[in-house]
Amino acid sequence: MDHTLKQALLAHDRMVPRYTSYPTAPHFRTGADPLWYLAELSKLPDKAPISLYVHIPFCPKLCWFCGCNTRVTNRYGSVESYLQLLYQELKMLKPALASKRLQVSHLHFGGGSPTILKPHDFRRFMEQLRKDFDFSPYAEIAIEVDPRNIDAEKVRSYAAAGVNRASIGIQDFDDKVMDAVNRPQSFELDQQAIGLFRDQGISQLNLDLMYGLPYQNTTTMQACIDQALILDPDRISLFGYAHVPWMKKHMRLIPEDALPGPEERIDLFETGAARLEDAGYIPVGIDHFAKETDSLCLSLRAGKLHRNFQGYTNDNATTMIALGASAIGYIGGNFVQNISALPQYRDRIESGNLAIDKSCALTPDDHLRSRIISELMCTLSVNPFHEANAMAMGDQDFSDAYERLRPLAKDGLILISSDGTIHALIRQAARLAAACFDVHLQNSARQHVSAS
Repeated sequence: MDHTLKQALLAHDRMVPRYTSYPTAPHFRTGADPLWYLAELSKLPDKAPISLYVHIPFCPKLCWFCGCNTRVTNRYGSVESYLQLLYQELKMLKPALASKRLQVSHLHFGGGSPTILKPHDFRRFMEQLRKDFDFSPYAEIAIEVDPRNIDAEKVRSYAAAGVNRASIGIQDFDDKVMDAVNRPQSFELDQQAIGLFRDQGISQLNLDLMYGLPYQNTTTMQACIDQALILDPDRISLFGYAHVPWMKKHMRLIPEDALPGPEERIDLFETGAARLEDAGYIPVGIDHFAKETDSLCLSLRAGKLHRNFQGYTNDNATTMIALGASAIGYIGGNFVQNISALPQYRDRIESGNLAIDKSCALTPDDHLRSRIISELMCTLSVNPFHEANAMAMGDQDFSDAYERLRPLAKDGLILISSDGTIHALIRQAARLAAACFDVHLQNSARQHVSAS
């Protein structure tokens, strides 16, 4: 990236959402009705394709960069008790699903660290899911992996349960960087973990890397990518670390004077991205890179790439059932979220009530803007008017959004074609362009200004 473009990006840089949903989670409202949720589930037709998300909010050790809903535990009894709550939550859904067999196209175990589960507990839970739902023979069953708490027995249990994709949490291979975020983890450990998965036939592997961590520089990033390439994953994500110590107090433990500045963060991403592209990985969206044979690339070329709370996906199911504390699902044009605090989640379930806490009903305008934002985030290009016409909303007024887009275009970060098509000229500009269509974000900003 040339100096002028970099300075333009820095001038426009601001905190905007990652847009794994629209509206984004801060705009969900409390007071969701569990009876309404059950009624929506009962409306699903037999054999309807769905996704499942299961949240395991436990880690054996806290990483100081973590922004997830998790808690540290050294007592497996806490995990076992939580699993019983998941079984109870599933049981409470059964009356609404009793007369049908929904077909799972995607299942994702997230956290926290789902690899904290013991092998027999993971197998048993998967057996219950298969009793309650039909799984497509092509279903993707994925698990997020902390290489520090897996072994051969666990990986055998994943393979036996049908897991076919693993996202390996690495972040960086540099010892100084990893020590500074309380996650000592060697390259040899990562390599061993990947070997265990491949030995069991789980060959669809993702590596999760981060930029913006303390003590990172372009030299360490180059080395990090070179080591990642040795592991030969199908996908690599290169996420930007968001330092928000006012929201996550443990982030205060990170040495702030060692964090890369805004310009250094751009250099870190550019260094990593360039090396990955040189190695033949195809950029996908704003922060993913995949082999051209990977399903993400195939979906991107086919115009079927999507984005949800798990990131980029080829999942096209219009319903996601989410289980566990803080888990977010989607049904009937509504986002739904379980209560986040684990004690309150436990109280709800043990009292015989669903843990649904927040919801967000999408208006026609929300659906349209969701399509526009998703297309920008997935392909870096969108024509809002074409999207509006496809939804029979041709009279939609985007003048405010284009007014916000013009400074980005003037500084060369995006291009606006004569027909209104918006092209993000660099990946980092896609989120800035997407935010121009986010009326909820604009309303929040106005409310903040009027209140201050």
